[in-house]
Amino acid sequence: MAVAKTQQTKKASGEGDEDISWQAQKSAMTRDRILDAAISCFINLGYTNVTTAKVASTAGVSRGAMLHHFPSKTELIQAAVEYLHGKLLEDYTQRVNAIPKTKKGKQHRRAGLDAYWDHLTGDLAVAYHELCVAGRTDPELKQILQSASARFAEHVHQTNAVLFKEWNDRGDRYLLAMDVTKFMMEGMAVGQLTVDRKERIPVLLDYLSDRLEEIFKEGESSAIGRHSAAKKK
Repeated sequence: MAVAKTQQTKKASGEGDEDISWQAQKSAMTRDRILDAAISCFINLGYTNVTTAKVASTAGVSRGAMLHHFPSKTELIQAAVEYLHGKLLEDYTQRVNAIPKTKKGKQHRRAGLDAYWDHLTGDLAVAYHELCVAGRTDPELKQILQSASARFAEHVHQTNAVLFKEWNDRGDRYLLAMDVTKFMMEGMAVGQLTVDRKERIPVLLDYLSDRLEEIFKEGESSAIGRHSAAKKK
């Protein structure tokens, strides 16, 4: 009888653990749904028009469920920024990893530019840009963004070291070339109202690709040579 009772107790305990595990999983799924909804609201409504009520409605959860996970808008925004950066890292990594292994040298580097461009013009990057614009006049949001963006910048730096491995031992010349690439492409992505955008963007990317190849062949008297040397002083 004692053995049977012990087995019944263990069984009940196991069922209880499974129930707790399912509840935790369900809670995590609800949290992710809320954060996905927040990102969708950033894209479709703009940061200043986002409220916890609108996010809850988009996520299809009750106000009580929203308050359980995020008692305040500040906590929601902070979690959404962290979640968004995780998604951005995942998106960029997937795009880079999708570059065919058959592409080598210049072709591989050109494909890397295309991968970064597709990343910059995707919905996730649009949401991030919306937050950056809002952060200009919102000190609290700006602080949240600065913390998360530093980690993303480091990830991009590590990825570029692989994409441009033939160049990453070139010191300041390499760093300057990567900055030129980053700021030029990010500026192009933000310029949504550019006339004849679809025709002009591919030409600019082709030019950037060729210019990068030239940069690492030019001597110290060239513009890139002078300015990368100036950084050492």
